Order: sequence, then structure tokens, then C-alpha cells
Amino acid sequence: MIKQLFRRSLIVQPPLFSFSEYFKERDKAEIFEYYNNKFTDKRYIMYTQKWRNDLEKKAKRRARHQELERQRTLPVAQECKFIVHDQLKGIELPKSLKFAVCKIGGSQYKVVKDDQIITEYMEGLDINTTIELDQVLMVGAKDYTVLGRPFVENAKVLATVEQQTLSEKELIYKKKRRKRYQKSQGHRQKITILRINEVVHDVNDQLLNRAVALI
Repeated sequence: MIKQLFRRSLIVQPPLFSFSEYFKERDKAEIFEYYNNKFTDKRYIMYTQKWRNDLEKKAKRRARHQELERQRTLPVAQECKFIVHDQLKGIELPKSLKFAVCKIGGSQYKVVKDDQIITEYMEGLDINTTIELDQVLMVGAKDYTVLGRPFVENAKVLATVEQQTLSEKELIYKKKRRKRYQKSQGHRQKITILRINEVVHDVNDQLLNRAVALI
């Protein structure tokens, strides 16, 4: 009977403060003390102020660039300039032009007939598809040159998509000496290969009336 009462008393007693809870409370107290004291540490203030100043400078520089972009006025489009190489000799309109400078994406390409050029990846194009490149910056022949401001009127370049492929692999190697760190990585960029079929430019009477002699 006494043993049963003793066992019941042990069961009814509240649980004692465990060993793990002691360390939990101690860790909480240390973390609380750390967060309260770190804001008064001179070294912590110095480092935090340093990267905050850098972020503020970057934000100001970004805002200044954005303001300059808003204030910048784009040049007004003008009529293209028709330049005759030799005024006494005159011009003879060729059946096929010598060359053209066209804009594709963010790059400019000087092309002639049957040229093969490698451009940025152009989405939505199948192989053997014929496309028109209408952003022509300059057109040239034996007797005359046409400068676009910014683009040449009535000019286009006809091209055929030959391949939609990847470029050659470029190796990117990184190493930190005395840190046992080295990393090698390969990258292949998506590209489009075009074949130039023809450079088309219609020279009308209005363009001939604005002709300017080079010499």
C-alpha cells in the first residue's frame, strides 16, 4: 500500500527542470545579450556603415543615370543621303548591289550576296525560312553610296535561315590560390546562321534629286 502511494506521488509531481532546457535558456540569454550589445560595438558600426554607404552611392548613381536617360532626346529621323562618287562620270544602276550594312539585334553586319553570317539567336524561325532584314543602315555600289539617317528608305536584305544551333564551347575557369578552390565550366550560346540571298534597294527619282557629289 505504501509503495503504491509513493508511485502515485512520483507520477503526480511536476517535471523537474531538464538539462537540455537549461542550455536552451542560456543560449536565449546569450543571443539576446549579443543583439543588444552589437549595435554599440564600434567595429560592427564601422562595417555596417561602410556597405550602407556603398549601397546609397549605387542608388544615387542609378537615379542619376535614369534622370539623364529621361532628359536625353533622341535624334530626329532625316532623309537618307545619296552620295555620288564621281559627278562627271555619273552613276549606273547595277543589277545587284555590292554591299549593305544591316542591324540585327544589337549588332551591325556588313553583308554581300551569298555571305554567311552568325547572329544572335532569333526565336520562332524554322530552317530554310526566308526573312527580310529592313533595318539597313547603309547601301553601297560601284558608283554611289546611300547613308541612312538612321535607316535607308526602300532597302532590305533577304536572307535564309540555315541553322539554329549552339556556338563552340567556351571554357570558364576560376581558381583561388591557397584556398583549394578551382572550378571549370563550359558554356554554349544559342546562335542563328543566315545566308544572304540578295540586297534590294529601289532608287527612285526623288532620291536621285537629292544626290550629293563626293568629289
